[in-house]
Amino acid sequence: MFDIRILRSAGLLLAILALVLVIGLRTAPASQGGQEPQSYIVQPGDSLWSIATATSTGDPRDRVGQIEELNGLAGSTIQAGQTLLLPAS
Repeated sequence: MFDIRILRSAGLLLAILALVLVIGLRTAPASQGGQEPQSYIVQPGDSLWSIATATSTGDPRDRVGQIEELNGLAGSTIQAGQTLLLPAS
């Protein structure tokens, strides 16, 4: 029926393609969506939670953590007039 050499060659080719795909996925840079962070001026009464819920449809806890990390905040204390960078949505 099938020549065993053809089957071995096809198997080897598939293994090489799979290896190239895995290496490519592991070394590819994460996509940032091509968007820059946006600046936001904190208004009186704002909290990181309120900013996170107003600027994202995802889990506000994740967004709060992203805002803290992007702005180098040690906690959730912010002040009116402060400028924050908001991660791209």
